[in-house]
Amino acid sequence: MKHFKRLFNTKHFILLTAFMLLFVVAACSTNGDTNNDIAVSSVSVTAAGSATTITALGGTLQMSATVLPSDATNKNITWSVANGTGSATITTAGLLTAETDGIVTVTATSNATSSVKGTKVITISNQVADDMDARLTDIKVNGNSVLEFNPLTLSYVHVISDGVTSTPSVTAVKYETSSTVVIVNATNVASSDVVNRTTTITVTTSEDVEKVYYVIFETQAAPVNLNTAGDYVILAETGVSSATTSDITGDIGVSPSPASYITGFSLTLDSTGTFSTSSQVTGKIYSSDYTTPTPSVLTTASADVKIAYSDAAGRAANYTELYSGDLSGKTLTQGVYMFSNSVLINTDLTLTGSATDVWIFQIAGNLTMASDINIILAGGANAKNIVWQVADTVAIGSGSHFEGTILAMTNISMGTNSSINGRLYAQTAVTLDATTVVKSND
Repeated sequence: MKHFKRLFNTKHFILLTAFMLLFVVAACSTNGDTNNDIAVSSVSVTAAGSATTITALGGTLQMSATVLPSDATNKNITWSVANGTGSATITTAGLLTAETDGIVTVTATSNATSSVKGTKVITISNQVADDMDARLTDIKVNGNSVLEFNPLTLSYVHVISDGVTSTPSVTAVKYETSSTVVIVNATNVASSDVVNRTTTITVTTSEDVEKVYYVIFETQAAPVNLNTAGDYVILAETGVSSATTSDITGDIGVSPSPASYITGFSLTLDSTGTFSTSSQVTGKIYSSDYTTPTPSVLTTASADVKIAYSDAAGRAANYTELYSGDLSGKTLTQGVYMFSNSVLINTDLTLTGSATDVWIFQIAGNLTMASDINIILAGGANAKNIVWQVADTVAIGSGSHFEGTILAMTNISMGTNSSINGRLYAQTAVTLDATTVVKSND
Protein backbone atom coordinates (compact mmCIF):
# COMPACT_ATOMS: atom_id res chain seq x y z
CA MET A 1 0.00 0.00 0.00
CA LYS A 2 2.78 2.36 0.90
CA HIS A 3 4.51 1.40 -2.34
CA PHE A 4 1.33 2.28 -4.27
CA LYS A 5 1.05 5.69 -2.61
CA ARG A 6 4.67 6.42 -3.39
CA LEU A 7 4.05 5.43 -7.02
CA PHE A 8 0.90 7.56 -7.17
CA ASN A 9 2.65 10.61 -5.75
CA THR A 10 5.54 10.11 -8.15
CA LYS A 11 3.18 9.99 -11.12
CA HIS A 12 1.42 13.16 -10.00
CA PHE A 13 4.74 14.88 -9.54
CA ILE A 14 5.80 13.94 -13.06
CA LEU A 15 2.50 15.14 -14.55
CA LEU A 16 2.66 18.39 -12.62
CA THR A 17 6.22 18.99 -13.75
CA ALA A 18 5.29 18.27 -17.38
CA PHE A 19 2.37 20.70 -17.17
CA MET A 20 4.59 23.44 -15.76
CA LEU A 21 7.13 22.86 -18.51
CA LEU A 22 4.44 23.16 -21.15
CA PHE A 23 3.25 26.42 -19.57
CA VAL A 24 6.77 27.84 -19.62
CA VAL A 25 7.28 26.78 -23.25
CA ALA A 26 3.96 28.35 -24.23
CA ALA A 27 4.86 31.56 -22.42
CA CYS A 28 8.23 31.65 -24.11
CA SER A 29 6.59 31.01 -27.45
CA THR A 30 4.21 33.93 -26.89
CA ASN A 31 7.04 36.20 -25.84
CA GLY A 32 8.93 35.08 -28.92
CA ASP A 33 6.04 36.14 -31.18
CA THR A 34 6.02 39.57 -29.54
CA ASN A 35 9.73 39.91 -30.00
CA ASN A 36 9.32 38.99 -33.67
CA ASP A 37 6.90 41.88 -34.45
CA ILE A 38 7.84 43.64 -37.68
CA ALA A 39 8.59 47.27 -36.88
CA VAL A 40 7.57 50.30 -38.95
CA SER A 41 10.59 51.73 -40.75
CA SER A 42 9.06 54.71 -42.56
CA VAL A 43 5.87 56.68 -43.23
CA SER A 44 5.37 58.83 -46.32
CA VAL A 45 2.49 61.25 -46.92
CA THR A 46 0.82 62.11 -50.22
CA ALA A 47 -2.35 63.92 -51.28
CA ALA A 48 -5.06 62.98 -53.76
CA GLY A 49 -3.91 63.68 -57.30
CA SER A 50 -0.42 64.49 -55.97
CA ALA A 51 -1.76 67.93 -55.07
CA THR A 52 0.25 70.33 -52.93
CA THR A 53 -2.29 73.15 -52.79
CA ILE A 54 -5.86 73.98 -51.81
CA THR A 55 -7.24 76.91 -53.77
CA ALA A 56 -11.01 76.63 -53.26
CA LEU A 57 -12.71 78.55 -50.47
CA GLY A 58 -13.09 76.10 -47.60
CA GLY A 59 -11.58 73.46 -49.86
CA THR A 60 -10.63 69.95 -48.79
CA LEU A 61 -7.83 67.57 -49.72
CA GLN A 62 -7.70 63.86 -48.92
CA MET A 63 -4.33 62.86 -47.51
CA SER A 64 -2.97 59.32 -47.50
CA ALA A 65 -0.04 57.60 -45.82
CA THR A 66 2.19 54.77 -47.00
CA VAL A 67 3.65 52.70 -44.18
CA LEU A 68 6.74 50.54 -44.81
CA PRO A 69 7.52 47.75 -44.73
CA SER A 70 4.25 46.61 -46.24
CA ASP A 71 4.06 43.70 -43.79
CA ALA A 72 4.63 45.81 -40.66
CA THR A 73 2.75 44.35 -37.70
CA ASN A 74 1.01 47.62 -36.80
CA LYS A 75 0.44 49.96 -39.76
CA ASN A 76 -1.99 52.30 -38.02
CA ILE A 77 -1.18 56.02 -38.07
CA THR A 78 -2.46 59.21 -36.45
CA TRP A 79 -3.05 62.37 -38.50
CA SER A 80 -2.18 65.88 -37.31
CA VAL A 81 -1.67 69.27 -38.91
CA ALA A 82 0.73 71.98 -37.78
CA ASN A 83 -0.38 75.49 -38.72
CA GLY A 84 2.32 77.67 -40.21
CA THR A 85 1.54 80.88 -42.03
CA GLY A 86 -1.84 79.31 -42.84
CA SER A 87 -4.25 77.12 -40.90
CA ALA A 88 -6.31 73.99 -41.52
CA THR A 89 -7.96 71.08 -39.75
CA ILE A 90 -7.65 67.36 -40.42
CA THR A 91 -9.91 64.44 -39.55
CA THR A 92 -8.84 61.06 -38.20
CA ALA A 93 -9.35 59.76 -41.75
CA GLY A 94 -6.90 62.31 -43.18
CA LEU A 95 -9.32 64.81 -44.77
CA LEU A 96 -7.64 68.23 -44.67
CA THR A 97 -9.89 71.32 -44.68
CA ALA A 98 -8.51 74.79 -45.41
CA GLU A 99 -9.17 77.67 -43.05
CA THR A 100 -6.75 80.51 -43.78
CA ASP A 101 -4.16 81.30 -46.44
CA GLY A 102 -0.57 80.17 -46.07
CA ILE A 103 1.42 77.00 -45.46
CA VAL A 104 0.50 74.07 -43.20
CA THR A 105 2.37 70.83 -42.51
CA VAL A 106 0.42 67.58 -42.44
CA THR A 107 1.94 64.74 -40.38
CA ALA A 108 1.15 61.03 -40.21
CA THR A 109 2.69 59.43 -37.10
CA SER A 110 3.11 55.69 -36.65
CA ASN A 111 1.04 54.37 -33.75
CA ALA A 112 3.58 51.60 -33.25
CA THR A 113 6.64 53.87 -33.14
CA SER A 114 5.88 57.52 -32.47
CA SER A 115 9.33 58.61 -33.63
CA VAL A 116 8.56 57.37 -37.14
CA LYS A 117 6.45 59.85 -39.11
CA GLY A 118 5.92 61.38 -42.52
CA THR A 119 5.08 64.98 -43.45
CA LYS A 120 3.69 66.95 -46.38
CA VAL A 121 3.61 70.73 -46.81
CA ILE A 122 0.36 72.08 -48.29
CA THR A 123 -0.10 75.64 -49.53
CA ILE A 124 -3.52 77.21 -49.00
CA SER A 125 -4.84 80.23 -50.91
CA ASN A 126 -8.06 82.15 -51.59
CA GLN A 127 -9.39 81.65 -48.06
CA VAL A 128 -9.13 85.06 -46.45
CA ALA A 129 -10.26 88.45 -47.64
CA ASP A 130 -10.86 91.44 -45.39
CA ASP A 131 -13.94 92.22 -47.47
CA MET A 132 -15.30 88.68 -47.67
CA ASP A 133 -18.77 89.88 -46.76
CA ALA A 134 -18.76 91.70 -50.11
CA ARG A 135 -17.91 88.51 -52.03
CA LEU A 136 -19.87 85.85 -53.87
CA THR A 137 -19.51 82.11 -53.46
CA ASP A 138 -20.82 81.24 -56.93
CA ILE A 139 -21.99 82.73 -60.21
CA LYS A 140 -24.19 80.69 -62.53
CA VAL A 141 -25.10 81.24 -66.17
CA ASN A 142 -28.22 79.36 -67.23
CA GLY A 143 -27.82 77.20 -64.15
CA ASN A 144 -24.15 76.27 -64.73
CA SER A 145 -21.38 77.71 -62.57
CA VAL A 146 -18.96 79.94 -64.45
CA LEU A 147 -15.76 78.04 -65.11
CA GLU A 148 -13.14 78.09 -62.36
CA PHE A 149 -15.10 80.39 -60.07
CA ASN A 150 -13.08 81.96 -57.25
CA PRO A 151 -14.54 84.47 -54.76
CA LEU A 152 -11.50 86.71 -55.19
CA THR A 153 -11.67 86.72 -59.00
CA LEU A 154 -13.99 89.42 -60.31
CA SER A 155 -14.10 88.88 -64.09
CA TYR A 156 -15.32 85.83 -66.05
CA VAL A 157 -15.92 84.85 -69.66
CA HIS A 158 -18.91 82.84 -70.82
CA VAL A 159 -19.21 81.68 -74.44
CA ILE A 160 -22.66 81.69 -76.04
CA SER A 161 -23.89 80.03 -79.20
CA ASP A 162 -23.62 81.87 -82.48
CA GLY A 163 -26.82 83.77 -83.31
CA VAL A 164 -27.99 84.11 -79.71
CA THR A 165 -29.24 87.65 -79.03
CA SER A 166 -30.91 87.35 -75.64
CA THR A 167 -28.78 87.64 -72.50
CA PRO A 168 -28.46 84.31 -70.66
CA SER A 169 -29.83 84.12 -67.13
CA VAL A 170 -27.20 85.07 -64.54
CA THR A 171 -27.64 84.28 -60.85
CA ALA A 172 -25.30 84.79 -57.91
CA VAL A 173 -24.81 83.29 -54.45
CA LYS A 174 -23.58 85.73 -51.80
CA TYR A 175 -21.24 84.90 -48.93
CA GLU A 176 -22.95 87.09 -46.32
CA THR A 177 -26.72 86.85 -46.09
CA SER A 178 -27.06 90.49 -44.96
CA SER A 179 -25.31 91.76 -48.12
CA THR A 180 -27.30 92.85 -51.14
CA VAL A 181 -26.75 91.73 -54.73
CA VAL A 182 -27.79 93.77 -57.78
CA ILE A 183 -27.45 92.23 -61.27
CA VAL A 184 -27.47 94.45 -64.35
CA ASN A 185 -27.70 92.35 -67.51
CA ALA A 186 -25.72 92.90 -70.67
CA THR A 187 -27.58 95.12 -73.14
CA ASN A 188 -26.47 93.36 -76.34
CA VAL A 189 -24.55 90.07 -76.19
CA ALA A 190 -23.98 90.21 -79.96
CA SER A 191 -22.34 93.65 -79.83
CA SER A 192 -18.73 94.25 -80.85
CA ASP A 193 -18.45 96.51 -77.79
CA VAL A 194 -17.41 94.49 -74.74
CA VAL A 195 -19.32 96.87 -72.43
CA ASN A 196 -22.60 95.94 -74.09
CA ARG A 197 -21.76 92.21 -73.72
CA THR A 198 -21.04 92.44 -70.00
CA THR A 199 -23.36 91.61 -67.10
CA THR A 200 -22.36 93.30 -63.83
CA ILE A 201 -23.05 91.89 -60.37
CA THR A 202 -22.67 94.38 -57.52
CA VAL A 203 -22.37 93.08 -53.96
CA THR A 204 -22.81 95.59 -51.11
CA THR A 205 -22.41 94.86 -47.41
CA SER A 206 -24.39 96.43 -44.57
CA GLU A 207 -21.29 98.60 -43.97
CA ASP A 208 -21.42 99.79 -47.62
CA VAL A 209 -18.35 97.81 -48.71
CA GLU A 210 -18.84 97.09 -52.41
CA LYS A 211 -17.44 94.63 -54.94
CA VAL A 212 -18.41 94.31 -58.61
CA TYR A 213 -18.18 91.04 -60.54
CA TYR A 214 -18.33 90.84 -64.35
CA VAL A 215 -19.53 88.15 -66.75
CA ILE A 216 -18.40 88.90 -70.30
CA PHE A 217 -20.27 87.12 -73.07
CA GLU A 218 -18.37 86.02 -76.14
CA THR A 219 -19.70 84.37 -79.29
CA GLN A 220 -18.59 80.82 -79.99
CA ALA A 221 -15.88 79.99 -82.46
CA ALA A 222 -16.83 78.57 -85.84
CA PRO A 223 -16.31 74.81 -86.25
CA VAL A 224 -12.92 73.68 -87.59
CA ASN A 225 -13.26 72.81 -91.27
CA LEU A 226 -11.68 69.41 -91.97
CA ASN A 227 -12.26 69.69 -95.74
CA THR A 228 -11.41 66.41 -97.51
CA ALA A 229 -9.82 64.97 -94.36
CA GLY A 230 -13.34 64.70 -92.99
CA ASP A 231 -13.98 61.80 -95.38
CA TYR A 232 -11.83 59.55 -93.18
CA VAL A 233 -12.19 58.25 -89.64
CA ILE A 234 -8.43 57.59 -89.38
CA LEU A 235 -5.63 59.40 -91.20
CA ALA A 236 -1.95 58.86 -90.46
CA GLU A 237 1.35 59.55 -92.16
CA THR A 238 3.58 56.73 -90.90
CA GLY A 239 1.14 53.91 -90.29
CA VAL A 240 -1.93 52.44 -88.63
CA SER A 241 -1.66 49.28 -86.55
CA SER A 242 -4.01 47.09 -84.53
CA ALA A 243 -2.46 44.77 -81.94
CA THR A 244 -5.67 42.75 -81.69
CA THR A 245 -8.94 42.81 -83.61
CA SER A 246 -10.48 46.28 -83.68
CA ASP A 247 -13.86 47.46 -84.94
CA ILE A 248 -13.69 50.52 -87.17
CA THR A 249 -16.55 52.31 -88.89
CA GLY A 250 -15.33 54.69 -91.61
CA ASP A 251 -12.49 54.92 -94.11
CA ILE A 252 -8.78 54.73 -93.23
CA GLY A 253 -6.00 56.54 -95.07
CA VAL A 254 -2.21 56.31 -94.79
CA SER A 255 0.08 58.71 -96.66
CA PRO A 256 2.90 59.03 -97.63
CA SER A 257 3.63 55.55 -96.17
CA PRO A 258 2.66 52.51 -98.27
CA ALA A 259 0.13 49.80 -97.40
CA SER A 260 2.81 47.70 -95.68
CA TYR A 261 2.62 50.21 -92.82
CA ILE A 262 -1.02 49.24 -92.20
CA THR A 263 -0.58 46.22 -89.92
CA GLY A 264 -2.87 43.84 -88.08
CA PHE A 265 -5.78 44.21 -90.53
CA SER A 266 -5.28 41.36 -93.08
CA LEU A 267 -5.86 43.65 -96.06
CA THR A 268 -7.59 42.45 -99.20
CA LEU A 269 -6.78 44.62 -102.22
CA ASP A 270 -9.79 45.49 -104.38
CA SER A 271 -9.68 44.55 -108.07
CA THR A 272 -9.46 48.27 -108.96
CA GLY A 273 -6.26 48.57 -106.96
CA THR A 274 -7.46 51.82 -105.43
CA PHE A 275 -8.33 50.54 -101.94
CA SER A 276 -8.30 47.54 -99.65
CA THR A 277 -10.85 46.02 -97.30
CA SER A 278 -10.61 44.26 -93.96
CA SER A 279 -13.01 42.32 -91.75
CA GLN A 280 -12.19 44.86 -89.01
CA VAL A 281 -13.26 47.87 -91.07
CA THR A 282 -16.72 48.91 -92.18
CA GLY A 283 -15.35 51.11 -94.94
CA LYS A 284 -12.34 51.27 -97.23
CA ILE A 285 -8.60 51.43 -96.57
CA TYR A 286 -6.38 53.64 -98.72
CA SER A 287 -2.64 54.04 -98.95
CA SER A 288 -0.26 56.14 -101.03
CA ASP A 289 1.02 53.20 -103.11
CA TYR A 290 -2.42 52.24 -104.44
CA THR A 291 -3.64 52.94 -107.96
CA THR A 292 -4.46 56.46 -109.17
CA PRO A 293 -6.29 58.60 -108.09
CA THR A 294 -5.75 57.34 -104.50
CA PRO A 295 -2.23 58.83 -103.99
CA SER A 296 -3.23 62.37 -104.96
CA VAL A 297 -6.49 62.18 -103.00
CA LEU A 298 -4.57 61.13 -99.87
CA THR A 299 -2.00 63.88 -100.40
CA THR A 300 -4.80 66.43 -100.38
CA ALA A 301 -6.43 64.89 -97.32
CA SER A 302 -3.12 64.87 -95.40
CA ALA A 303 -2.57 68.51 -96.31
CA ASP A 304 -6.08 69.30 -95.07
CA VAL A 305 -5.22 67.70 -91.72
CA LYS A 306 -2.32 70.15 -91.35
CA ILE A 307 -4.54 73.08 -92.37
CA ALA A 308 -7.15 72.06 -89.81
CA TYR A 309 -4.43 71.66 -87.16
CA SER A 310 -3.15 75.19 -87.80
CA ASP A 311 -6.69 76.56 -87.86
CA ALA A 312 -7.50 75.05 -84.47
CA ALA A 313 -4.18 76.15 -82.98
CA GLY A 314 -4.67 79.71 -84.20
CA ARG A 315 -8.10 80.37 -82.67
CA ALA A 316 -8.36 83.09 -80.02
CA ALA A 317 -8.68 81.43 -76.61
CA ASN A 318 -11.67 82.04 -74.36
CA TYR A 319 -10.11 80.18 -71.44
CA THR A 320 -6.40 79.95 -70.68
CA GLU A 321 -4.73 77.30 -68.47
CA LEU A 322 -8.09 76.35 -66.99
CA TYR A 323 -7.69 74.04 -63.96
CA SER A 324 -3.96 73.93 -64.76
CA GLY A 325 -4.71 71.37 -67.47
CA ASP A 326 -6.28 68.78 -65.16
CA LEU A 327 -9.76 68.31 -66.59
CA SER A 328 -10.54 65.31 -64.38
CA GLY A 329 -14.15 65.39 -63.19
CA LYS A 330 -14.85 68.80 -64.75
CA THR A 331 -17.92 69.99 -66.65
CA LEU A 332 -17.04 72.32 -69.52
CA THR A 333 -19.31 74.47 -71.63
CA GLN A 334 -18.37 75.44 -75.18
CA GLY A 335 -15.34 77.58 -75.97
CA VAL A 336 -11.70 77.62 -77.01
CA TYR A 337 -9.43 76.26 -74.27
CA MET A 338 -5.68 76.92 -74.40
CA PHE A 339 -3.08 74.96 -72.41
CA SER A 340 0.65 75.69 -72.61
CA ASN A 341 1.48 72.27 -71.13
CA SER A 342 -0.09 68.81 -71.00
CA VAL A 343 -3.71 67.92 -70.26
CA LEU A 344 -4.86 65.08 -68.01
CA ILE A 345 -8.26 63.36 -67.80
CA ASN A 346 -8.19 61.00 -64.82
CA THR A 347 -11.92 60.92 -64.05
CA ASP A 348 -14.97 61.44 -66.27
CA LEU A 349 -15.07 64.74 -68.18
CA THR A 350 -18.45 66.20 -69.21
CA LEU A 351 -18.93 68.55 -72.16
CA THR A 352 -22.36 70.17 -71.95
CA GLY A 353 -24.01 72.29 -74.62
CA SER A 354 -26.24 72.25 -77.68
CA ALA A 355 -25.73 70.35 -80.94
CA THR A 356 -24.22 73.46 -82.54
CA ASP A 357 -21.87 74.40 -79.70
CA VAL A 358 -18.14 74.17 -80.43
CA TRP A 359 -15.23 73.04 -78.27
CA ILE A 360 -11.61 73.54 -79.36
CA PHE A 361 -8.78 72.37 -77.10
CA GLN A 362 -5.32 73.77 -77.85
CA ILE A 363 -2.75 71.59 -76.07
CA ALA A 364 0.97 72.36 -76.31
CA GLY A 365 2.01 69.14 -74.54
CA ASN A 366 0.56 65.64 -74.26
CA LEU A 367 -3.07 64.57 -73.90
CA THR A 368 -3.38 61.66 -71.48
CA MET A 369 -6.59 59.90 -70.51
CA ALA A 370 -6.53 57.27 -67.76
CA SER A 371 -8.05 53.80 -68.08
CA ASP A 372 -11.80 53.21 -67.75
CA ILE A 373 -12.66 56.92 -68.04
CA ASN A 374 -15.35 58.54 -70.19
CA ILE A 375 -15.89 61.81 -71.97
CA ILE A 376 -19.61 62.41 -71.55
CA LEU A 377 -21.65 64.61 -73.88
CA ALA A 378 -24.65 66.36 -72.33
CA GLY A 379 -27.39 68.70 -73.49
CA GLY A 380 -27.13 67.63 -77.13
CA ALA A 381 -23.38 68.27 -77.55
CA ASN A 382 -22.10 66.70 -80.79
CA ALA A 383 -18.70 65.03 -81.25
CA LYS A 384 -18.33 66.54 -84.73
CA ASN A 385 -17.93 69.98 -83.11
CA ILE A 386 -15.21 68.91 -80.66
CA VAL A 387 -11.57 69.25 -81.72
CA TRP A 388 -8.47 68.33 -79.73
CA GLN A 389 -5.37 69.95 -81.26
CA VAL A 390 -2.38 68.31 -79.56
CA ALA A 391 1.26 69.22 -80.18
CA ASP A 392 2.64 66.02 -78.68
CA THR A 393 1.46 62.47 -78.06
CA VAL A 394 -2.09 61.35 -77.32
CA ALA A 395 -2.64 58.31 -75.08
CA ILE A 396 -6.16 57.03 -74.38
CA GLY A 397 -6.25 54.44 -71.60
CA SER A 398 -7.64 50.93 -71.76
CA GLY A 399 -11.41 50.73 -71.53
CA SER A 400 -11.85 54.50 -71.89
CA HIS A 401 -14.27 56.27 -74.22
CA PHE A 402 -13.30 59.45 -76.09
CA GLU A 403 -15.38 62.00 -77.99
CA GLY A 404 -14.28 64.35 -80.77
CA THR A 405 -11.65 64.74 -83.48
CA ILE A 406 -8.02 64.41 -82.45
CA LEU A 407 -5.53 66.43 -84.51
CA ALA A 408 -2.17 65.20 -83.24
CA MET A 409 1.24 66.50 -84.24
CA THR A 410 2.74 63.10 -83.35
CA ASN A 411 1.24 59.71 -82.51
CA ILE A 412 -2.11 58.57 -81.12
CA SER A 413 -2.45 55.37 -79.09
CA MET A 414 -5.74 53.80 -78.03
CA GLY A 415 -5.54 51.27 -75.18
CA THR A 416 -7.12 47.83 -75.08
CA ASN A 417 -10.92 47.92 -75.43
CA SER A 418 -10.96 51.71 -75.67
CA SER A 419 -13.36 53.52 -78.00
CA ILE A 420 -13.87 56.84 -79.75
CA ASN A 421 -16.78 58.59 -81.39
CA GLY A 422 -14.94 60.99 -83.65
CA ARG A 423 -11.79 60.88 -85.77
CA LEU A 424 -8.10 60.07 -85.31
CA TYR A 425 -5.67 62.18 -87.35
CA ALA A 426 -1.96 61.74 -86.59
CA GLN A 427 1.01 63.32 -88.33
CA THR A 428 2.89 60.14 -87.37
CA ALA A 429 1.14 56.87 -86.42
CA VAL A 430 -2.12 55.59 -84.95
CA THR A 431 -1.93 52.51 -82.70
CA LEU A 432 -5.05 50.53 -81.77
CA ASP A 433 -5.70 47.52 -79.54
CA ALA A 434 -9.18 45.97 -79.73
CA THR A 435 -10.39 49.52 -80.23
CA THR A 436 -13.83 50.60 -81.40
CA VAL A 437 -13.61 53.61 -83.70
CA VAL A 438 -16.79 55.23 -85.03
CA LYS A 439 -16.76 58.24 -87.32
CA SER A 440 -18.79 61.06 -85.79
CA ASN A 441 -21.78 62.44 -87.67
CA ASP A 442 -21.01 65.07 -90.31
